[in-house]
Amino acid sequence: MTDFVSRLRQQLMAARDGQQLRTWRAPETWFADLSDSLAAIRALAADEQVVCAAAHVPDASVVFVQLKSSVRNAQRRFELLTTRYLHPLNVAAASEQQIREHLLERLMVADRSRIEQHELHLLDADDLLLRLNLIAIYASFTSDLRYLDALNYYYELMPQAWYPKSLHNWLRVSFLSFYVRALEVHFN
Repeated sequence: MTDFVSRLRQQLMAARDGQQLRTWRAPETWFADLSDSLAAIRALAADEQVVCAAAHVPDASVVFVQLKSSVRNAQRRFELLTTRYLHPLNVAAASEQQIREHLLERLMVADRSRIEQHELHLLDADDLLLRLNLIAIYASFTSDLRYLDALNYYYELMPQAWYPKSLHNWLRVSFLSFYVRALEVHFN
């Protein structure tokens, strides 16, 4: 994780000094990534090129139903999302509207309530951070400020000294990278 964090730190310092991040285009088709979802998130967060190919759009309604039925099963949600978004930019595809709304609702209602009740330790960190990453990626594509508001809220809400028990705690750093990108898109 040290190398990844160092690269992101350099990237954020360069952005602070006025260097532009790579421009993303909303997918007009579905992308099949040639790696896995988490590797693609790391590459996108580091502003690296992600190799992908056009593919057939899988049915979003099936995944939406599965996500709704797994609201109490964080590991299942994590698996569903990492399988669906092998290429994380697909979260911005038009077909994903219902899933994005579900993710936003969960973050701003159920998860937010737990955190405000000082129950952050009861949330699965990997699941929470993955959903924040996906919402942050989408926030760079949309003018719907609810997504940026959610990022602002979580940035302010999360304790700075929070070191979650997580297999993928680097997702916290990538979330911050995507958050900075979304802010840059909205305020430049």
